[in-house]
Amino acid sequence: MPGPRGFKGGPKAKNTKGTLLRLFKFLFKYYKTYLIIVAVCILLSALAGTVSSLFLNQLLLVIGDGINTGFNSVSGRLMQVIGLMIGFYALGVITTFIYSQLMAVVTQGFLNKMRQNMFGSMQSLPIKYFDTHTHGDIMSYYTNDIDTLRQLISQSIPQLLTSFLTIVALLCYMLFLSVWMTLVVFLGVFAMTMVTKKIGGNSARYFIKQQKAIGVVEGYIEEMMNGQKVVQVFCHEEESKKDFDKINEQLFKDAESANIFA
Repeated sequence: MPGPRGFKGGPKAKNTKGTLLRLFKFLFKYYKTYLIIVAVCILLSALAGTVSSLFLNQLLLVIGDGINTGFNSVSGRLMQVIGLMIGFYALGVITTFIYSQLMAVVTQGFLNKMRQNMFGSMQSLPIKYFDTHTHGDIMSYYTNDIDTLRQLISQSIPQLLTSFLTIVALLCYMLFLSVWMTLVVFLGVFAMTMVTKKIGGNSARYFIKQQKAIGVVEGYIEEMMNGQKVVQVFCHEEESKKDFDKINEQLFKDAESANIFA
């Protein structure tokens, strides 16, 4: 069985920005063309969603004129607005489909290369590393941590970019309509941002603990399964159950707190 490691999680990255920068460099090294197409599609999708929503105002105005003067007089304008809305919605659906498919290719290819690099790097590690780290914790890097990267690349990054572009487009339109109303909205957004930052900080802290706890649980299970005969010889079954209950309860608390704050 692996040596005594105390079942504590791995070290937290000291330079988060540097880690993200390395991640993006790695992505652009192998998938530069795909990522450029994805960025363009996300831009078009965000603009299409924003513009199509703005056309609702025009549609309501045309319907109001039709109620007052008769729909025969506004049928041409009505069909034009509806046609434009359908066109923008279709553009949004098509571009979303394209970048979703491309991101699936990029994500799976990236994860494949990442696993290969991790495996190659581990071949050069000293034996002491494997003696002081449980097998389950090491495998957690290839499963849970890699899956977290998958969610970041395939979901979080595209959603973040889409939200940013949508906010910018709506902000420009709000400033065009009324500067003072935009300032009022900004005050509300600022207050919400402060609250979200506070809560989000707690959420991130507990998600980090959750990832570490998962590695600890998997490491303990793997260690106990491989050393099952030793456990039985020394009549350590009940103690093993109690130890597992403790680390499993810690995982439950960390996961519960992370999802509550999220």
